[in-house]
Amino acid sequence: MNSIDLQSFLSQHCDIMRSFYSECEKDHNVSIEIDLKLLEEAISRANNLIEEIIDDVERSIVPETFYEHLQHDIEHSLPNKFPTEFRPRESKLLSYKTIAEQIMNIKELCEAYAFYKKLGFAQRNTVLVGANGCGKTSLANLLKRKLDVRDGIVIPAQKLLILPKFSNTPNLASAKTHFEQYQNDILTDKVTFDAKQMDDFEYTLTKKYGSEMVKVLGILLGERQVMINKGAAKVKEGYNIVFDDIKSTLDDVMVIWNGLIEHRQLDCDENNSLKIKYEGNSYDAHEMSDGERVIIYHTGRVLLAPKNSLIIVDEPEIHLHKTIANKLWDDLEARRKDCTFIYFTHDLDFASSRIAQKGWIKEFQYPNNWHIELLEENVIPEELQLKLVGSRKKILFCEGDTQNSIDRFVFEILFPDYTIQPVESCKTVIAYTKAFNKLGNAPAKAYGLIDRDFRSEEQLKKLESESVYSYSVAEIENLFLIEDFIVKFAQYKHETIDIDNLKSKVIQAANDNMELQLAAYIASAINYTFAESHIKRADTKAKVAENYAAFTKSINIENLYTDQKQKIEKIIYDKDYDNLIKIINHKGLVSLVAQEFRYTKQKDYIEKALSFLKEEDTGRVILKAYFPQELIS
Repeated sequence: MNSIDLQSFLSQHCDIMRSFYSECEKDHNVSIEIDLKLLEEAISRANNLIEEIIDDVERSIVPETFYEHLQHDIEHSLPNKFPTEFRPRESKLLSYKTIAEQIMNIKELCEAYAFYKKLGFAQRNTVLVGANGCGKTSLANLLKRKLDVRDGIVIPAQKLLILPKFSNTPNLASAKTHFEQYQNDILTDKVTFDAKQMDDFEYTLTKKYGSEMVKVLGILLGERQVMINKGAAKVKEGYNIVFDDIKSTLDDVMVIWNGLIEHRQLDCDENNSLKIKYEGNSYDAHEMSDGERVIIYHTGRVLLAPKNSLIIVDEPEIHLHKTIANKLWDDLEARRKDCTFIYFTHDLDFASSRIAQKGWIKEFQYPNNWHIELLEENVIPEELQLKLVGSRKKILFCEGDTQNSIDRFVFEILFPDYTIQPVESCKTVIAYTKAFNKLGNAPAKAYGLIDRDFRSEEQLKKLESESVYSYSVAEIENLFLIEDFIVKFAQYKHETIDIDNLKSKVIQAANDNMELQLAAYIASAINYTFAESHIKRADTKAKVAENYAAFTKSINIENLYTDQKQKIEKIIYDKDYDNLIKIINHKGLVSLVAQEFRYTKQKDYIEKALSFLKEEDTGRVILKAYFPQELIS
């Protein structure tokens, strides 16, 4: 089909709908039973959709490979003609009402077209991520209703993979017919039943899902028997044949299964029944685990899909170990390079494992309105970006590893309205905050929180313009050195503490550690100056030399040393404890507090202090006073 044929096909449907509306108006009985206003609105919406499609085709937005798919979608959703003659038992009114209902359901087709258009008309594999309740399954079901069996398959998340025992090998042609019918019949995975009648539940659920595996295996076993019979006929005729001559889809399924499951082998015996071989023993395949069954089902569905199919998979990782899921879909994608895969998942690890365009279901409005955003190119890793764009909260990047970061624990307590995301270094915090706020699809604003780390007030102000802030102490551990916090913690523990004596110990430790502090300060000052220099922007050797000379000239180590030493010495002389913890980076100081409370490790004090923060608002109020107002409000 070329573009002219498609446009002609679409225009014909506009004419058919207009003629149908006129016929409904003319017939009094029909006009009474059918809401003509709703019908007119639906026809108008359908015409607008067709105009949009024609315009997209003319502008070459729709690829030619998608033309037949569009044709099938339109054929399924809109009338090709309306009847003028009726069988004896067929009512004109009933026929017209059916056609009207078909047209009035045009919104589903509009949403399906918008979905494919957003994804570039399924020219690339795609992974869509969304939290539970975001409408993933509803979207999969809508696509299932609109997807012609000639164009692809939809693999649902909900399924009962009951392995049957066939008394005889299914007939292949019959099995295929039943399976296609089955795909068209299942339109939803939501089951409603009368709880008073438990057998109603069993019957409904089994009827709906229990035959899923039966149908798939029926085709696989039937095809295998056909191939064996063809091979026998060739041998009888005197041909020399090899295994590849009679290899069936089921044989490929078994190869994939055996490559994924260790120490077990899936085989088909002389009776064409699936068996599992394990340590010299053999048992029926129906004893397999859910994960082992899922491999057979997914593999069978994908390998049996028509050529150039659109393969839509809801929760492809369900029942599967992470490593097996990734390997399985890698293999299936490699074997079906002719197909396009669209995955719906909430598993970020699986999403990250796919070489595909990534997106997230941002919003869902019942019954069939989805807001989908594709990820943009960004310095933030895809997995993290998917996680954050799915958050409804503001984002707070902070320093520390993802699992055991003190920053994370503190900020999750102090800022419950934020999604806290540790990203290791302060450099990464700054980069990710800037990058996230540049995203066109960012659902919320991102902020960064970093240690002061000897930065000047000028440097901190510059970072604030990019939504990166610091707290009024040198580093995160120093929050647990705040005098009021220690006093309130002692009250919480019902203990007494000589706070003045503790402060004196901290000041003395800082004095003893002064030379190390000064060295760290100088190194940091040089690094910050270098980062802000123009050395990296030079495009010639001469320019690099010029910029380097300017950089080195701006650094006076002696002045840096003297100025900072005088500053620290004055703080120590004045016993200015509050200012001391604002400029001293010395993680060992917290151990002095731990010792006062008779903890053997610094870690023990921090853990107890975090518990205090969780349980007592007093501690949270004290610490929040040390954070910028932009984050509190």
